Amino acid sequence: MRKHYQGDDPDAIHEAAQRVTAPLSDFMVRLMAQELPLVDSTGRGRIYEILREYDGPVISSQEELPEEIRSIMDL
Repeated sequence: MRKHYQGDDPDAIHEAAQRVTAPLSDFMVRLMAQELPLVDSTGRGRIYEILREYDGPVISSQEELPEEIRSIMDL
């Protein structure tokens, strides 16, 4: 059964995050939504491009993000 509540629970399901077409888990969508505004527009554009081209399993942690994204975001 899916959890439908807010907070910092990485297993929680959020409706808006479910509508994103990025290869990110619900938790990672929320994390990226918080962090992307801190990245300049060139970096954000490159992050979007990398995610569009990504062909792998769903990313569910910062460690699983492609190295270039981690570098741009200074993680």
